[in-house]
Amino acid sequence: MSNQEAMGQLTDRFMEDADFREEMRQDPEGAAERAGFALDDEDRQALKSMDWSSTDKELQERVSKASRGWC
Repeated sequence: MSNQEAMGQLTDRFMEDADFREEMRQDPEGAAERAGFALDDEDRQALKSMDWSSTDKELQERVSKASRGWC
C-alpha cells in the first residue's frame, strides 16, 4: 500500500470513528501507527502541524482538506 493510500484510509477512519479522532487528539502519530498506518516523515510532519484541539467538526474539515494534499 502506498503512503497516499494509507493517508486516504487514515482520513476515512478519522472521519468515521469518534474514538480514533480522540486518540488522534492525544497522540496523532502514535494513534496512526497503532492503527497500522505506515507514515513517512512528510506524513508525520503533516500530523504534527495540525491543531488537534478543535471540535470534531472542525477537525474533520481540516483533515479532509489536508488529505487532498496527501492523496
